[in-house]
Amino acid sequence: MKETEFLAVEETASKVDESLTSLLPTPEMLAQYNDLGAEAAERIIAIAEKEQEHRHKMQEKLLDARLLALRQARNERRLWQVFAFALAVVSVICGSIAAMLGEPIAGEVIGAVGVVGLVVVFVFSFREVQ
Repeated sequence: MKETEFLAVEETASKVDESLTSLLPTPEMLAQYNDLGAEAAERIIAIAEKEQEHRHKMQEKLLDARLLALRQARNERRLWQVFAFALAVVSVICGSIAAMLGEPIAGEVIGAVGVVGLVVVFVFSFREVQ
């Protein structure tokens, strides 16, 4: 390839890169488009406006989806905490009943397992939030 051809290709590539860096062509290019056809520049601007509007809608949808996922995760953690608390209460009640029926060691073990399980669930759910 001759040096002049190389420079011409390089200049063309530079112009293409320049024109593709934004949604809108340069004012000079818009004027050239208007020379080609009636209202061509206005149509190009309208296309760019529609594209920008579409991008904004997609970003808004993405943000809404992320917020929904965060809310669902928070509600799920809350539900697991409620279940863990209910299980601990049932465990303590069962341990108390076992102790009243003459099995104090079994009652202590059952009650302790429930309380320790409750503490573990709350500690891990607190660490997930942070």
